[in-house]
Amino acid sequence: MNDNKNGISRKNFLKTSGIMLGGMAILPNYGCLGDLISNDKLRIEGRTDYAIVVSNKANSTEREAAEQLQQYLSKMSKIALPLVEEGDYSGKNALYVGQTDYAKAQDIDFDRLKKDGYTFKVTGNNFVIAGGAEKGVLYGVYSLLESIGFRKYTSDDDVVVPKGNEVVLPKNDIFVPYIKYRTTSYYDAKNPEYSNWHKLSSRDTWGMFVHTFEVLIPPKKYGKTHPEYYSLINGKRNPVTQLCLSNEEVFKTLVAELRKRIAKDPKATYWSVSQNDNDKYCQCGPCTKLNEKYGGVPSGSVIWFTNKVAREFPDKVISTLAYWYTRSAPSNIKIEPNVNIMLCNIESTREKPVFDTDPAFTSDLQDWGKISQDILIWDYNIQFANPVSPFPNLHTIGPNIEFYTKNNVRSLFMQATSNKGEFAHLRAYLICKLMWDPDADPGAIIDDFLNGYYGAAGPFIGQYIDTMRQSLLDSDFKLNIFGDPRDAMDNYLSADMMTKYKQLFDKAEDAVGKDPQLLKRVQVARLPLMHAEIQIAGQVPIDMPRSFYEYTSSGMVIPKPEMEALVSQFVERAKEAGVARIGERAITIDDYFENFKRIYARMDDMDKAISFKKKIIPITTPSKGSASVERLTDGVFGSFESWRFPDKDVNWVAYKGVHMDFVLDLGEVMPVESISMDFLNVQAQPNWHLLVLPKYVTYAASLDGKKYGSTIKITNPQNPNPAVNPDIVKVPFQSFSARLDGTKARYIKVHAESPLRMPTWHINAGKPAAIYSDEIVVK
Repeated sequence: MNDNKNGISRKNFLKTSGIMLGGMAILPNYGCLGDLISNDKLRIEGRTDYAIVVSNKANSTEREAAEQLQQYLSKMSKIALPLVEEGDYSGKNALYVGQTDYAKAQDIDFDRLKKDGYTFKVTGNNFVIAGGAEKGVLYGVYSLLESIGFRKYTSDDDVVVPKGNEVVLPKNDIFVPYIKYRTTSYYDAKNPEYSNWHKLSSRDTWGMFVHTFEVLIPPKKYGKTHPEYYSLINGKRNPVTQLCLSNEEVFKTLVAELRKRIAKDPKATYWSVSQNDNDKYCQCGPCTKLNEKYGGVPSGSVIWFTNKVAREFPDKVISTLAYWYTRSAPSNIKIEPNVNIMLCNIESTREKPVFDTDPAFTSDLQDWGKISQDILIWDYNIQFANPVSPFPNLHTIGPNIEFYTKNNVRSLFMQATSNKGEFAHLRAYLICKLMWDPDADPGAIIDDFLNGYYGAAGPFIGQYIDTMRQSLLDSDFKLNIFGDPRDAMDNYLSADMMTKYKQLFDKAEDAVGKDPQLLKRVQVARLPLMHAEIQIAGQVPIDMPRSFYEYTSSGMVIPKPEMEALVSQFVERAKEAGVARIGERAITIDDYFENFKRIYARMDDMDKAISFKKKIIPITTPSKGSASVERLTDGVFGSFESWRFPDKDVNWVAYKGVHMDFVLDLGEVMPVESISMDFLNVQAQPNWHLLVLPKYVTYAASLDGKKYGSTIKITNPQNPNPAVNPDIVKVPFQSFSARLDGTKARYIKVHAESPLRMPTWHINAGKPAAIYSDEIVVK
């Protein structure tokens, strides 16, 4: 029991439910399953005459709970217990499920169980499973099954059924979850059976979830006719930013739209009225005065506005974000009782619990707690930019959840990605168990999963996790959720550590080599290590041990055969495992592979290039200095997926806020047939990135570097505005090519016309624009 949380908690999860070892459930608190018996008859407390009993008036949840109990016990014994209604039951030994008359006669306080709680009660040879008003009885059945040794490790695999036919029932128990709203966006959580088994809250209670300003007052509808509805930024209204919250018409329009949506989904309790996913809040005079009035922070106008909306819908919960520019709490204002604060810690690093890495967030949580009684923590649990890569933060999840509950947080959304990423099944399993019972032992839960899911390979994978964690903690490295494996190439992903990790996975694969299913699971767990090795290799100088590339005997640059093989193996295994994307929302596995195919093809063709290793004379200066222009003729092409972190890819040459101007010196006069340059395009994320295609590129040839011939101009055929040209997101690279048909020249002058500043349609309008190219190829 854990009364200091105003809830009721069991001892930690593994102490009550046992750990699966070799197919036999070991149950320290409940006794063992007993000796295997030769027949298939299920024995409960030594008896074979048990039945499952429900009320004649049982609701759908109670009947589902009883049917699930019957189904899973039959998988164990091969014989189903009879399922009968109470009015027809005349036996002596029963498992009573739900609000039966028998349960009501046992002085069970059903109100105490609230929505999701459950109770076990032993009375003679009878056993009662009763639950709260919603799914409590179903959760009680699944908890009973886990105490017997059943496990639901993933949504893709069948429930693990313990061996044996003997069941010893648990003792009296009451459990009411302290965290009343529990949800996560991991892949497994989308599965209804998995979600129920692991007691996740339903998203059906939300009519609208998050980032709803643009949904309730869409820019496409009002942007041109009512620009005053949107943020004033540097004297201009921009419809793709936030709302002007001080505008009374904005309030009326939003309330009218919200009222329509609530009418269509009246059962939903939570309705989000929250900022868009950018930091462009309104700077107009009235909005600024509201912020100044309520603490001098941008959350002031947001809470003022949300309070107004909440008063229009007193029977609903109006949720708003405390995120990014609104994370700090306002002051001098009371929050309406039906306003939910969705507090996000996107800035926190993850090498240690957030109370160690982010004292500012700790302070913000405490400040919000002083003015709100309804806080949902939106937590972040993966490396979003590279969710397939190693991210050693498992040791922080338990302490974080415990910290939140100690600060009166009663709702959690543990964000991940619905894509299958690094240890996605383990992470979902761990998070679900800890949200249900924050007092559970995270290490025991992890061990339970590793041994149950990976079999004999589990200990080696556990050593891998522990070794990487210790390598991280032995340094001062900051684990960023928007990081990249290349960040850690000298830390927990150093050459020496990568060797140790690969050796552990070799042992894991050897341990289960004769079991195709377990071997495949281990190989899936190895994918992040493979991905990190590929990413890091592109950063390492040519011909170095960890490099992706090497020189041929003739001095050309080629991919190392073993790296090509690693990429192919990674892609094949990732696709087989159902990994959809490399990034959170971008870079499909097919696109990832096509990117490498482009690199291979371009490099194969470089033996025909007369520009390889030739001198570049800079006219304008690249972002990383004049020396970086050498990359334009080094024979190595840039990777498309690097658009998320283009500064980390050493093969791109960037020009930010200036045009690209340089001269290529071929060293001697020779005939030129063609010139080509590829530029990187990232309009797949137009609301964020400052990297665009040039408006046009020009080439001019010269014999002496003084007098140039006619300029050849190649115009960008792509309209960069995705609102006008949605297909721009399908163009990762744009080639600017010209035919010279044998024109003799030594010098080639290149000009790429940058927009210099981001255009007016962009959310970062006015900020310096960047253009990126990897090679100039002259043949």
